[in-house]
Amino acid sequence: MIKFLDKIDYILRKILVSTAAIFLLAILFMTCANIVLRRLGYPLQGTFELTGLFGAVVAAAALGYTQKKKENIAVDILVNHLPKRLRILASISNDAFSAAFSILAAWQIAKIGLRHIASGEVTETLRIIAYPFIFITAAGFAALGFVFIIDLFKNFAHKGEQQ
Repeated sequence: MIKFLDKIDYILRKILVSTAAIFLLAILFMTCANIVLRRLGYPLQGTFELTGLFGAVVAAAALGYTQKKKENIAVDILVNHLPKRLRILASISNDAFSAAFSILAAWQIAKIGLRHIASGEVTETLRIIAYPFIFITAAGFAALGFVFIIDLFKNFAHKGEQQ
C-alpha cells in the first residue's frame, strides 16, 4: 500500500515541481525582458502582478517536493537526543499536525478560488482571472498534506516493527 501511495505521490510531485519550474522560468524571462524594455522606454505592463501570481505558484507547488526530499529547515536538536521510541512518536505527532494543517490550508485556499469563480473577479492591472493560480496553490498544499500522510503511515510501520 505504501509503495502505491509513494508512486502516486511521485507523479503528483513531478507534475507540481515541473509546473513550479515553468513558472519560475517565466518570472526570470519576464523580469529580464522588463529590465531591458524599461531601459528602452517600453516597460512591460503587469510584471509586478504576474510575478506575484507566479511566485505563489512556485512556492506552493514546490512544497511537497521539498518536504519529501527533506530539504526544508528542520530544528531537531532536542528530538535527536530523545530515545528512538520518543523520536518516532514526535515524528508521528508532527506528521499528523502538519498533514492536518496542510489539508486545511488547501481546503481554505480552494474555497477562495471558488469565490473568485463565483464573483468573476480578475486582477487589477491585466484583468486576467486569478483562480487558476489559486487552485494550483491549493494543489501544492494538498500535495504537501499527502506527503505528510505517507510519512505518517511509514512512521506507524516503523513503530510496528519496533515492538
